[in-house]
Amino acid sequence: MKIPSQSRLILAVSIAAATFAIAETKPAKPAAEAPAPATAAAAGVAATVNGEAITNAELEEAFARMAAGRGMPVSAVPPDQKAGVLKMILDDMINERLVTKASGAIKIEAAAVDAEFEKILAQQEAQTGKKPTMDEVKKDLAQAGLTLETLKARITKGMQQRKWVEEQIKGKAAEPTDPEAKEFYEKNPQHFEQPETVRASHILFLLKPDDSPEKVTATLKKAEAAIVRAKKEDFTKLAGELSEEPGAKERGGDLNFFPRKGAMVEPFAEAAFKLKKDEVTAEPVRTEFGYHVIKVTDRKEATKHPFDEAKPKIVAYLAGEKKKAAIDGVIAGMRAKADVKVNAAAPAPAPVVPAPKK
Repeated sequence: MKIPSQSRLILAVSIAAATFAIAETKPAKPAAEAPAPATAAAAGVAATVNGEAITNAELEEAFARMAAGRGMPVSAVPPDQKAGVLKMILDDMINERLVTKASGAIKIEAAAVDAEFEKILAQQEAQTGKKPTMDEVKKDLAQAGLTLETLKARITKGMQQRKWVEEQIKGKAAEPTDPEAKEFYEKNPQHFEQPETVRASHILFLLKPDDSPEKVTATLKKAEAAIVRAKKEDFTKLAGELSEEPGAKERGGDLNFFPRKGAMVEPFAEAAFKLKKDEVTAEPVRTEFGYHVIKVTDRKEATKHPFDEAKPKIVAYLAGEKKKAAIDGVIAGMRAKADVKVNAAAPAPAPVVPAPKK
């Protein structure tokens, strides 16, 4: 289910305003985070952070935004899964309150906020092919209960948070070394191997599970006749003429390259990988969809990306992991010093081991 276009700007704004890398941190729950009295829970408070309340209503609103961002109704989330998600959201909200307080004094120039706003509009244009007008922006914002001023205030807050986090981890996340990158490459070969693939086209004659034996026999005969023609005629044109697969005429039955496992149903993949380039199956191949006439049009042998080719991506990945670990340490330190209370009736943040010390 796609997000309605009128909501995409709001979604982009929420992402821009909240992105300061904390969402991916899961620090340990310090002893200070003891359950607050039941009276607070009864009053609708999920947690308090240095005396500031996070209400259950705020928690539910954040959950609804997350669900909407994934294009699903709140009611579609199973209760047991929702409880786990609420724990993570509450944990992130606690972290966000701490960072907001710590970063509040950081100065962000209006020009920088305007530039960030233009980036959001550019993202919207890239998604829809049309840059929204200011009237459209204001209309979208109004539907979310926001104004241009409150939007820019959120952008400012997000920029303050990001800048503060970057300052805190400066010098704490060392650049990955060549030996570290090499070690990752050697210990994770599955990430750098390209399996053998074939490119195939097919002609599909559809069958339903409850089709009669007579229908199955008649369909088999059609597929056999197609094989005879495929040995003499252009397969692409033949697929456009005979295949009952939706879109076959436009694609000429082409399925592009695919590996032996995971992309196609097993009988189809098994038959395709037995064929040589430009060879057509001698007999129709039966799958849950019907009978297929398959022609392999190209093959690629299994390969492994050399280290020098893979190195830039490995270094970028390892740098990101080191940055996350540094952020984990900063947030864990803040949580240890803060007065955080999670109410017994609210979903408590799940304890996670903090980042290891270097």
